[in-house]
Amino acid sequence: MRALQALDAQGALRPIDSAFATLLRERLGADPAVALAGALAMRAVALGHSGFVLAEAGALLAALDAEVVLPAHADWAAALRASRHVALHARAISHADADRAATGDDASSTAAASSSRLQDATAMLVFEHGRVCLARYARYEQDLAERIIARARSGTPAVEDEPALASRIAKLFGHAPSEAATDARAPDRQALAATMALQRRLLLITGGPGTGKTTTVARLLALQIEVARMRGDPAPRIALAAPTGRAAVRLGEAIEIQARRDLEAGRIDADTAAAIPRQAQTLHRLLGWRPGRVAFRHDADHPLPFDLIVVDEASMVDLPLMAKLFAAAPTQATLVLLGDPDQLPAVEAGDVLGELCRAAGDGLTLSAVDAPVTDTHAHPLAGTRVHLLQAWRQAEAGALRDLAEALREGDRDAVFDRLREEDAALQWQHGDIAALTEILRARTLPHWQAIADAADPAMALEAASRLRVLTALRRGPFGAEHWNAWYAIELGAREPFFHGRLIAIAANSPSHGLYNGDLGVVWRESRGEAAVWFRTAEGLRPWRCGQLPAHASAFATTVHKAQGSEFDETILILPDADTRVLSRELLYTALTRARRQVLLWSHPATLERALARRTWRDSGLETRLNALSGF
Repeated sequence: MRALQALDAQGALRPIDSAFATLLRERLGADPAVALAGALAMRAVALGHSGFVLAEAGALLAALDAEVVLPAHADWAAALRASRHVALHARAISHADADRAATGDDASSTAAASSSRLQDATAMLVFEHGRVCLARYARYEQDLAERIIARARSGTPAVEDEPALASRIAKLFGHAPSEAATDARAPDRQALAATMALQRRLLLITGGPGTGKTTTVARLLALQIEVARMRGDPAPRIALAAPTGRAAVRLGEAIEIQARRDLEAGRIDADTAAAIPRQAQTLHRLLGWRPGRVAFRHDADHPLPFDLIVVDEASMVDLPLMAKLFAAAPTQATLVLLGDPDQLPAVEAGDVLGELCRAAGDGLTLSAVDAPVTDTHAHPLAGTRVHLLQAWRQAEAGALRDLAEALREGDRDAVFDRLREEDAALQWQHGDIAALTEILRARTLPHWQAIADAADPAMALEAASRLRVLTALRRGPFGAEHWNAWYAIELGAREPFFHGRLIAIAANSPSHGLYNGDLGVVWRESRGEAAVWFRTAEGLRPWRCGQLPAHASAFATTVHKAQGSEFDETILILPDADTRVLSRELLYTALTRARRQVLLWSHPATLERALARRTWRDSGLETRLNALSGF
């Protein structure tokens, strides 16, 4: 118990972590070593991990800035194996027990509620592959791994009229996919992805910003519709989704623009264009979120009514949500995941896209006939990924493109070389707070003032999307809260909901139809009541100021909040002092939000430390995928 007491005394545990340990030890009679493992497993989830490796528990303590004496590994492992409250395989956990187990992913959970849920469950932890997980997270991983492998091994009916198919692909993309697209930058990789979606039930389309992922998907949808017509089948039922409302809006808009361009260019006909869906929705809405419940309306017993499901910004999807998506996707449907695995992973537990990509391979040397689904010697996920590298969006901003490539490769010298070059698209400055304040006053205040002068909320939100100040931290002199308070003063705010104030939603609220990171603007008509307008997947909508879920000002936002967004110009502010938040993935995510121009405010030493640190997520999904595949 000394280790638990020490963790409590050092502030390393939350109340719910301590309550779980107390439940295990005092109410269920578990060994103190088991109670300690339970507290750390719950704390790990809050840090984005699905569990922790017992032999590497010291790394978890380091992340908590805690120093305690842990049990000897052999004794600790023996205590876990001997406990009736610990299962030795995720399959031993029933779904009913998993649903009663502590999760940390339910925003409404309290320590008391967790205790009442847990006391009747037999096994609340899983100790498997040397890792300790909460029961529910072990079950999420196992279920997801099994469904991924089953879907990867499932093929689709072949298209009988291959010449007609080749003709359609050539018309859509200007050429047919080559038999071996070994050039990672070749444009026919987009055609290859569209072709592979006809052959498989699972497809990963990955790439950095501006590499043509949504262009590829728009044409992939057109090809699916046209192949159904060739077969004499009804048009496929298609769902478009993303983790947040903002990302869903962007996905729908991008597909609509591309479909219109392809129609005007004669690549598709009017019937195909009309059949391409334009409206995307959040994953919570797609799956059927129900207030106060962990389970969605759609699950394995009540699957989604779609033949093709496309999910954008898949790197932002956490383990529980991805597990529920795969459970609800019909076995005969094709699931397409779009994303950039080099970005920051989901805020909540897991790095599902990253682990899928590692299992699937680099996606650079595929052809339309590589790794067929019947190949029993290949990993089932081999051949499910196409990685796009050609940066179309940043073609004119070569400095941004080159910087993104250097960050992705972790090339420290190349990063500093790019930053030191004089380029209008990329600037690097550092100094004291006074100098930073003057830069923000000159470069951003006129823009925020113009938002308040816009003709209507739609134009205000359009203007707001052109510029964003990004911070690594939320609090402190370099944090988003500090700069938002400063902007309120500079803009002459006399009330909390002042006209032209930008607001970002701080937590998912499906009951409102608003999600973490959604951007709104306070708008007050000349004699009317102020309202906050948001652009949602259903269109532009107002909410009364007093009815909003948790929110904050958004002239400056953290990098995490900006994930999934794009701006013409960004200003990234890094703190002078080191912090564990700083990482190569944070830099990459932040600096690739800009389409045209970036200003990086950072001391060289801070930048060095960020480049040297990787975002770390402890997860067992990849291990489970390989175990199920015999690798």
